[in-house]
Amino acid sequence: MTDIKNFRRLNAPLGGITPELTSFLEDLYYFYQPLNQGTVAQNIPELAKANPDWFGICAVDVNGKVFDIGHTTQEFSIQSISKPFVYGLVLEDWGKDYVLQRIGVEPTGEPFNSIMEPEEISRRHYNPMVNAGAIVTTSLIKGSDAPKRYNRLIEMFRRYIGRDVSVDLGVFNSKKTSDHLNRAIAYMMLNFGLIEGNINDIINLYFQQCSLTINCHDLAAMAATLANKGVNPMTNEQAIDKKYVKNILSIMYTCGLYEFSGQWAYKVGLPAKSGLSGAIIGVVPNQMGIAVFSPALNENKKSWRGVKVFQSLSEKFKLHIFTTDNQNIFAKQSVKQSVKQIQQDKVHLAVSSTLHPTEPIIKTLGNLPSKSLITFLRELHCKYLPLTDGKAYVSESGLVEINPDWFAICVATVDGQVFCVGDWEESFLIQSISKVFAYGLALEDRGREFVSTKVDVEPTGDAYNSIIKVESKSKRPYNSMVNTGAIATTSLIQGAGPGHKLNRILEMYRRYIGRRVFVDTHILVSEQNSGDRNWAISYLLRNFGMISGDISQTLSLYLQQCSVIINCRDLALMGATLANNGINPVTKERAINSNFVKDLLSVMFTCGMYDFAGEWVYKVGFPAKSGVGGGIIGVVPNQMGIAVFSPPLDSRGNSVRGIKVCEELSKYLGLHIFAD
Repeated sequence: MTDIKNFRRLNAPLGGITPELTSFLEDLYYFYQPLNQGTVAQNIPELAKANPDWFGICAVDVNGKVFDIGHTTQEFSIQSISKPFVYGLVLEDWGKDYVLQRIGVEPTGEPFNSIMEPEEISRRHYNPMVNAGAIVTTSLIKGSDAPKRYNRLIEMFRRYIGRDVSVDLGVFNSKKTSDHLNRAIAYMMLNFGLIEGNINDIINLYFQQCSLTINCHDLAAMAATLANKGVNPMTNEQAIDKKYVKNILSIMYTCGLYEFSGQWAYKVGLPAKSGLSGAIIGVVPNQMGIAVFSPALNENKKSWRGVKVFQSLSEKFKLHIFTTDNQNIFAKQSVKQSVKQIQQDKVHLAVSSTLHPTEPIIKTLGNLPSKSLITFLRELHCKYLPLTDGKAYVSESGLVEINPDWFAICVATVDGQVFCVGDWEESFLIQSISKVFAYGLALEDRGREFVSTKVDVEPTGDAYNSIIKVESKSKRPYNSMVNTGAIATTSLIQGAGPGHKLNRILEMYRRYIGRRVFVDTHILVSEQNSGDRNWAISYLLRNFGMISGDISQTLSLYLQQCSVIINCRDLALMGATLANNGINPVTKERAINSNFVKDLLSVMFTCGMYDFAGEWVYKVGFPAKSGVGGGIIGVVPNQMGIAVFSPPLDSRGNSVRGIKVCEELSKYLGLHIFAD
């Protein structure tokens, strides 16, 4: 018997350390070794002594097979790469729920050592990859005194590496005497009650964890341990409870490269962590760990050789977690088998028009043995329908009637099966969910390179309608999911005039959904009359030269794309189309060029839920986008699209019931991208 827990995603296997991989890594080494770019870190005296010509690459697969070339035994201090591993130790010490109360998971969009305004610090907890959050993390390491906490830290690293490690006293003393910024951060955290205990002991332990002496081979073994569900593949010792590996990889993916995390997720697409010594580790789940060491840093304070190596590896071997054009045959077989079971057990139930509107209504269902998918969806609907939290969004009081009890859940599989419960036929506005698809149209119209000059891909950590997030160096919006970036994206859509551009957007929706859709003109007029904030954003973009032409036309087109009327089934099919590499699974029509599907999923994953994006990746773990109309769309690559509609929103503008449903679906079906 097959139950719904067989809906799983398997990572595309590379096949371990293959001759092809070995040859390619050698080619990368000899190509980048002679190139002289970047500068070594200067903020810590000991780091400034590093030779910029040092360069090593090491890969360790989950079977313990090793490839290394270059300066892989050259010792250096671990620096910030210590952070995800210390975070794992704290998770084991306190449990995920408690740690989430003390340490945030949202990307900041800021450098590793940033100090925000006091009101910003008091408003939210920092993630454990930036220094502020990392110091809080270190403060949570259990132990009756400082030596015991230090010994537990050292022992933890021994399990990951497979040998004893020690602190580089030169680096430690250098940080202790000159790292005034991190002392300031620590005292700031203490001031706001975010850390407890002896502040000097905490600072010293943090400096010690960053001063551990390791080499490139050690880092690859540590990454391979995470790839191997927490078991060191060299020693077969369990380094960390496997249930926390998913949490570590999630944080690494969204926050591991600080203000470059979005670009990394977009171009490389692997959990990773960088350090000022010039090292980068990357984790290919279920396959291998990769480490690159080269002290010469680029303008983002990342090893410039390391970034180039990982980008090349990801492209060559299609390691990006959202790569769709050369997927693992095992993943395809898994999905195919699940779908086949659905088809074999499918029955059709007539829909009764006499049912109460809040009673789950089933359009199409698969009557699977054990607990079927449709049964589980019905259980979720009944469980969360009584939930009364949240408040519906209205642009103008009395304009439309919004029933807070409206609630629908739909799942569409990549073979065209659709499962719907609740008020799935009820119409609502697509709102910000439109941003994903408009971004795809802009990519098709203008190409990836040009679009990237106008709209970035970095998470902001701020609300969807933040008016200040225009990147200070390039004067471009942080990403296409926040309103600033979405308006800039809409301005890139081509057409002979406003009417032609709108028709192209509507035609795009038709391909994804399989039917024609229309704009709610009443809502559109209301949004136009009350959209002062979006007018301000538009003029800000115009001021920085990010949009050109008639501002009113651009803003009108943006509001039109957001005012399209859809239902929950439509939304599930849109998600399934992205899951199916851009092909509508019902009509078989291609909705978007497959080359850009990875781009959409990457931005959805890191930015789609705004200031809840980090927590979404942490808890739910598949690409998603929300809208203030009450919809949430989720994409499980190669498997299904998920849609939830429920108008009551939380303080971040996300459907309250939608969040709950997606969390449970992910947990029960094992849909998290980093699920073991």
